[in-house]
Amino acid sequence: MDINKELELYQFEKLNQTLFLNHPDAIYLLDLEGNFMMVNDEVCRITGHDRETLIGQSFEPLIEERMKAFTKERFLESIQDKPQRYETSIVTKSGFRHLDVTNFPLKNDDRILAIFGIAKDITEKKQKELELEQYMALLQMHNDELEIFRKILAHDMRKPVANALGFARLLNGSLPESKEKEVKRYLLHTVESVDVMLRDLNELIALQSTGKESKEAVDVKKTIKRIVNFFQEEIRQAGAVVEQEVADNIHIQTIKAYFNSIIRNLISNAIKYRSPNRQTVVQVSAFLHNGLITISVKDNGIGMNLAGIGKELFQMHRRFAPKAAEGNGLGLYIVNQQVRLMGGQIKVESELDKGSTFTITLPTQ
Repeated sequence: MDINKELELYQFEKLNQTLFLNHPDAIYLLDLEGNFMMVNDEVCRITGHDRETLIGQSFEPLIEERMKAFTKERFLESIQDKPQRYETSIVTKSGFRHLDVTNFPLKNDDRILAIFGIAKDITEKKQKELELEQYMALLQMHNDELEIFRKILAHDMRKPVANALGFARLLNGSLPESKEKEVKRYLLHTVESVDVMLRDLNELIALQSTGKESKEAVDVKKTIKRIVNFFQEEIRQAGAVVEQEVADNIHIQTIKAYFNSIIRNLISNAIKYRSPNRQTVVQVSAFLHNGLITISVKDNGIGMNLAGIGKELFQMHRRFAPKAAEGNGLGLYIVNQQVRLMGGQIKVESELDKGSTFTITLPTQ
């Protein structure tokens, strides 16, 4: 080989090496066992490992666990002379990185010598895609809930408002004293039902803040006692007994409005869905265990067929005993959402004509 050809070959090899090492994407060579033979600076930057650490080591330990089998399968395809393009994830010192990878065989005639690979870091793109998916899901959820609000306003609230107007017109006329008392009672009941509905709608709207309200210290025993006292008239009218078994000095740091709403909804349901065949007994208990507070509201009411209800129990606008009591199907949905936003869990046990037990577990901080 003459000196000029040798110089040209040397310059070409240097140019290839320069392009390899300085390419903006991660470029590497793998031997047929999957070990790194060459890596450029971008491979080192993405993985967080220097060249000396990577050379001679397998690519497999870098791959995120759930993607290992898939990524290895793509590598095996490439050494069978089948170029591959795919997405995978690796684990680095700074967290997960998402890569768009192209592998193809480097051959000498028909013999495969190594696998040449190019990987583009698409982590930022994947994060934006995930954020967009989450935003679209949230938007869809809000749209669904707005439709529910519209239906509640158009249907559920229309009837009690129309009833209230009718009772008001009757009172505006001339009625016997006994009839007037009856109409006033009906009017008060109707207005109270509208008040409950508006309160539930307000709590639903409050849930859209995703639970970022500031936390406050809550004295559990005092709070439960105060809420039970709030229902004294309903308890009296139902001839019910509410038993409280709450340990002293239980304090939690939580979203106070949510905590109050959960207890209020569960006690209200226990009284509302009582059995006509026996005296209503509601048991409210609370205790601490392993840094968690467990609150239980148990009743001996009409109960539910949980097997038949399934996952619908906590869905919005679902009613399971419309003949037993009036309602708008929002209470348990609100309770479930509030418990979730407080970082807790809810469990339900129920049997037809035996009663129901709702158990809430919440963190104390």
